[in-house]
Amino acid sequence: SRLLGGPLGSRRPDASTPRRLMAMRWSDAPSHDPLRRPASALGSPTRGAAPGAPEHAPLSERASALRRCAGCRSMIAVGEDALEMQGGRCYHTKCFCCSACGQAMDRDAASCRTDLSGKLICEACGAARAKCCAGCGAEITSKYIEVGGKAYHRECFACSTCRRQITGKYFNKDGGLLCPPCHEAKHPAEVCAECGSAIREGRIMRSGGSAYHMACFSCTKCRRPIEGCFWREDDGRGRLCKECQPRCAVCKGSLDGKSYMRLNSGAPVHTDCFKCCDCRGKIGSRYFEAPASNPFRASTDCYRCEACHVKSVEMREQFTNAKSIDDEERKKDQDAQKFKLFWRPSLVPSARQALLDLGVDQMPPGGDPSGLVCFCVPPPAESTRSCASSGVVCIAGVTEKHRAAAVSLPYFACALRVLRECRREPQFSLDPKDPHDLAGPHLVKRFYPSWLAGTVVGEVLFQADYALKQLCFGDKRLPGIPSAFDEDASGRADEPRAARQWFTVRTAGVTVSADGVLVPFVKMGVEARRLTMGPNGYTDASYSDPNDPWAKQAAAVTERFGEVVAQLPVARELLEVARATVLAVYLLGQGFRCDDAAIQRYRVPKVPEGKGYPMEIPTLVKERRSASVVAVERGDSSELLVSRMSRSMRGGVDLCVPQGKRLPVRNVAAKLLGEQPRPMRFPLFAGPLMASPAKDLPPARSALGVAARAA
Repeated sequence: SRLLGGPLGSRRPDASTPRRLMAMRWSDAPSHDPLRRPASALGSPTRGAAPGAPEHAPLSERASALRRCAGCRSMIAVGEDALEMQGGRCYHTKCFCCSACGQAMDRDAASCRTDLSGKLICEACGAARAKCCAGCGAEITSKYIEVGGKAYHRECFACSTCRRQITGKYFNKDGGLLCPPCHEAKHPAEVCAECGSAIREGRIMRSGGSAYHMACFSCTKCRRPIEGCFWREDDGRGRLCKECQPRCAVCKGSLDGKSYMRLNSGAPVHTDCFKCCDCRGKIGSRYFEAPASNPFRASTDCYRCEACHVKSVEMREQFTNAKSIDDEERKKDQDAQKFKLFWRPSLVPSARQALLDLGVDQMPPGGDPSGLVCFCVPPPAESTRSCASSGVVCIAGVTEKHRAAAVSLPYFACALRVLRECRREPQFSLDPKDPHDLAGPHLVKRFYPSWLAGTVVGEVLFQADYALKQLCFGDKRLPGIPSAFDEDASGRADEPRAARQWFTVRTAGVTVSADGVLVPFVKMGVEARRLTMGPNGYTDASYSDPNDPWAKQAAAVTERFGEVVAQLPVARELLEVARATVLAVYLLGQGFRCDDAAIQRYRVPKVPEGKGYPMEIPTLVKERRSASVVAVERGDSSELLVSRMSRSMRGGVDLCVPQGKRLPVRNVAAKLLGEQPRPMRFPLFAGPLMASPAKDLPPARSALGVAARAA
């Protein structure tokens, strides 16, 4: 700067006039340079005039009127003492002070500096604010580079590995500077998980521990780059952007940030939106798909909660069960008419017709008009209680008062023929046509002997056995007798079951009155055995638990057999056949001789069907659907099971007398014939008693044993 002394209008100094000049050495970096200028490098004032000239000169009045103080930014008045620095900046004398400590600046050029903003700063403050190179540690007095709060000389800004000066791109890793080649060597570029190439520039997208190019990290549906949140598909590899993310199947809203579940169809749905179509309550983890049409309640949705589904299934099963029962009853009525599956009282044979077939044209006198007769032997002598040695068997009429002593002549004649020809009692069984298939379409009637098929006695055996099956299945109900579909505490309710139940003679004997009347007594019952599969089909189990429902049912029928006989007419006829069989066994056991020719002449009563008598009937199997529904866990899933009970029954009638030829005999002093005329001789017995009657009698055997061998 130069001093323009004197007031305005004074003469200009000539060239020989010494001028007071101050030269300022500035930093090489201009104020707009991105490299910052250090305070120590922004020069101290130096003399730019002749030696001995003053460093600072006051401005002339003309010049000061055109200047503004660089310190206070106010105009320098005319005549006001001011200083002008190199570069044209002017200061009031009072403003020529350090901007840091506020002390007046020494006008000596060696102590005058400016900071990076161009403000004056003293030597001490400038030294305190001076930067040191992070590379060499020396004070920076020229252009420098600042990285991460550290300053470097341009020549010290070099790679920490190869020491070459960095002039372009660089990397600041772990506190050190690396050039691109050294950085590549120390830190290899990550490989994009999508395209497989190295990621050397641009943003790196990371997801699931993998790195991606920005362009490669895109939506698998619309292929647009994903920024921000994304949705991972179920396969774990696909990604969906916000626009392509799946929506709730009910409200169509986004699933982002909300709890949801996925249906069996794969559609996602908010847990708050997933509601039962019947009760409209929120559905938990267990849900069930409802049918498209609900016959019990109108519904537009297609899912139910467990409680509503159970109710719906129970209602459906009740409806199906009711329809099944109606269809079953209708079919039973049709089968009953077609196969005559009911007892016909008109089949009860007449004693008068039996005598006519035997050549006797009149009934014994003194009897009831209905034709009740009893069997008797000649009265024993006073000195002995044994039967008469003549071997004559007589019949006599019986009044209603002594009806218990009456025996059916046709049943007795048929049983006597069976015993004489087969040396065994009559027997019947109802078996599956295929012994390996209990639920086969047909059952087969098996009579022993076979000629009983189509006879009235055979029909009694079959109809009694069929009535027992109906009683067990609940088709015929009697108080105190459970059915096969009542509560079953053993095993699973839906387990198919089958058993064999037999009418059997439990105890038998004969009572002999004082006038020789023979009164047979029989106690019948039912025995049950569970059927098990064997190599030749279903056979009787070796043991049946007494607590088994079948055994309990058989015990109930046995205990109330008198009520069964009173309620079922065919059971009464079966009891009459059993009494006639016991009497025949007794007479043969006592040695009475039969007239075989007369037995052959006797025509056993037949049923009206004749040769059209059906030997096969529809299978007597019953299935019931329970209204109770049970939840069953199966691995990771669960399901509802409807309880179904399927029951089938086999068995028959076995009239085997347990005591064989040793029937117990009880003699009573009462007389049953009263003052009647002498009884008539029965033509099926003739001649004296046999010396060895055992050969004409059937051996003692177990009823179930006979049944098993016959089957």
